[in-house]
Amino acid sequence: MNIRKLALLPLFPLLLLGCASEEHQDIKEWMREQSQGMKGKVPPLPEIKPFPVVAYETEAMTPPFSPGKIVTLDPVADKSAPDRNRPIQPLESFPLEDLRVAGVIFSGMVPYALIQTPPPNKPKHVRVGEYMGRSFGKITAITKDGVTVMETVKDANGAWVEQEKMLLVPKEGGR
Repeated sequence: MNIRKLALLPLFPLLLLGCASEEHQDIKEWMREQSQGMKGKVPPLPEIKPFPVVAYETEAMTPPFSPGKIVTLDPVADKSAPDRNRPIQPLESFPLEDLRVAGVIFSGMVPYALIQTPPPNKPKHVRVGEYMGRSFGKITAITKDGVTVMETVKDANGAWVEQEKMLLVPKEGGR
């Protein structure tokens, strides 16, 4: 078997010469004729104009993100800051988003809300003036529809601002 392969080996270059025929010679000749008259023309590059030199002096400038650049209120003079000296109430250990209003009860004219905390804790009752949530949320109103909480948070400038949140009583059959 190896002897047959060795005998066919000299015939292999002859087979390759047969593949290199003059088959597409007419196309090659046409391409040579067409390319003789072609000359590429590249436009010259535009002139580069130098930019004026500007001195960059940062010593006299305040860095954009330095604390001195941000204008804040004086914490002593900030009257909207929450009272940190008052005792912390039980519902202030939960984020406001984790608390749900289970229902509203009226004792005479005084409304109470039943607040459901995350398991395994039991619901707690609250009234207007008490605090809940981690952002110094003070209960400002309790209606049959839910509880209104006024949170005190710091804004981007470090000033204390109030924002109102509403915790709604779930409708029947829903949350």
